[in-house]
Amino acid sequence: MTDAEADRERRAADAARRERLDELLNDRVAPKLAELRAKQRRYRGWALFSGVGGPVLGGLCLAVGDPWAIFLGLSALVFGPGHAAYVARRYHQAARAVVTPVVCEAIGGITHEENVRGGDVHRLRRAKLVTPFSSAEIDDVFQGSHDGIAFVMMELHLQRVTRTASSRGRRGRSTRTHTIFRGLMFMIAIPRRIPVPILMRGRPRWFGTPWRLADGQLEGMQRIDIPDEAFARHLSLWTTDPAQAAQVITPPLAAVMARLAASAGRRGIDAAFDFDQFLLLLPRRGDQFRVGGLFRSVRRLRADAHRLLDEILTVHRLIETLKGS
Repeated sequence: MTDAEADRERRAADAARRERLDELLNDRVAPKLAELRAKQRRYRGWALFSGVGGPVLGGLCLAVGDPWAIFLGLSALVFGPGHAAYVARRYHQAARAVVTPVVCEAIGGITHEENVRGGDVHRLRRAKLVTPFSSAEIDDVFQGSHDGIAFVMMELHLQRVTRTASSRGRRGRSTRTHTIFRGLMFMIAIPRRIPVPILMRGRPRWFGTPWRLADGQLEGMQRIDIPDEAFARHLSLWTTDPAQAAQVITPPLAAVMARLAASAGRRGIDAAFDFDQFLLLLPRRGDQFRVGGLFRSVRRLRADAHRLLDEILTVHRLIETLKGS
């Protein structure tokens, strides 16, 4: 099959998925819009009361000057906006529970989970893709298979907690939480086990890429020059066995990785082969799979569903690109 034929086949498959999605939205989602709209109005009222009324009430109480009034005022200032954010999340979860299963069914061969604990994030440290982290929040996990290749795509948030001691000693010790990585993590099964670690790193920068290890921290690995200018512009190749790595990172694969890195923006991508899995980190800001909004019409859920379908199909495009190389 030529590239043009493969592209036409992919476009036809995507068009069929979108048509199927419209049918499912009409059959499954449309009957629930009235209930979802009522829930939206209720949550919106609570959010406005907490987010706007809380600070106003807090200001009035503080102006009174009475100790109890000051306590109530500070509580309203602190907890009001937080409760508004909590209510907004509740609505997003309700909208997502209605729309996401329908999108997965339209795509086929894929399932969705939320708030998953653990996962395979330990592979990231083993593959030297990220610096040490204290906690990992995993949300919106999509797993399935495409063209006979199993995959997992998850929204990942890595954090590190640092402790510093002030001049007052142990009692003055404070903690700070830093975001190390926020974005998408892909795990794609590979047909044969890769016996040596192979790491493809984006370019370390002074700021904006805190998850990347410095060159000196890649103990036991050495950098290999790739005769591909585009690859060298965006990525560097590291391994413990140059001969085996050269058999895996072929010129077509190097060209594919260079294109992926170039399309990812300033922060680039990071990828590695970890035994039986190909790992890829794609930094993104915000919730990639968010559906609906407290102050958006529920009629726009159809547009959200199609955007969500395109976001999820990213992993299909990645698999097709890697298979083509």
